[in-house]
Amino acid sequence: MLKSAVLLGVLLFAFTANAQFDADSLANNADVNLATEDGYTHYTKRAAIWSAVIPGAGQIYNEIGYRKIPQKKNRAWWKIPIIYGGLGACGYYYYQNNKFAYLTKKEFLFREENNGAILDQRFVDYPFDDTDTTYRVLSLINGYEDANGLDVLGFDKFANRRDLFMFGFIGVWALNVIEAYVDAHFVTFDVSEDLSMSIYPTIFANRSPGLSLTFDFN
Repeated sequence: MLKSAVLLGVLLFAFTANAQFDADSLANNADVNLATEDGYTHYTKRAAIWSAVIPGAGQIYNEIGYRKIPQKKNRAWWKIPIIYGGLGACGYYYYQNNKFAYLTKKEFLFREENNGAILDQRFVDYPFDDTDTTYRVLSLINGYEDANGLDVLGFDKFANRRDLFMFGFIGVWALNVIEAYVDAHFVTFDVSEDLSMSIYPTIFANRSPGLSLTFDFN
C-alpha cells in the first residue's frame, strides 16, 4: 500500500506541475488579471484560492465571468456536481473502510485477550485456526474466503482501501483547484470563430522578397 500511495503522490505531483506550467504558459508567467473591453477583470489566482478553500467556488467565480461576456459559450457550473460527487464518493468509502478497519482490529484484540470470546456478532463467521491456542483470529487481519468463494475483507484490506480513498479525496480536491485556475485563463481569452487569413508580399530582414501569411483572430 505504501508503494501505491507513493506512486499516486508522484503522479498527482507530476500532473499538478504540468497543469501549472501550461497555465503559466498561457498567461506568460501570469497571475494576469484578464480584462474585457467593457472593463470587467477576471482574476486567475482568485479562482484557485476560492476552490482551495471551498471546492467548486472557483468554478462558480469562472461561471460568473463567462456570463459577463455575451459571446462566450463556455460554462463552468456543470463541473461542480462532478467535483462534489467525487469528494462525496471518496469520503463515503473512506469512512466505511476506516470504520471496519477499526472494528476488525478491535475484535481481534478482544478475542485474543478474552479467550476467543466474540465482541461483535458481525464478525462471528470469521474463522480461527483450531491449532492456535492463543485465540488469535488471523482471518480478522488477513480476511478469508467464504463457502461461496467470495473474499471477506480483514483489517489489512480495509486499511489499504481506507488509505487509497483518502488519497483519492485529496486528489479530487487538488484537481478542483487546478481546473479552476486553468479555466480562469479562458474566461476572457478570445476564442471567437471570426478567423481571417491574408497573404501579401513583404521584404524579409535579408532584403529578399517573399510572401507573408497572416491569421487574424477577431
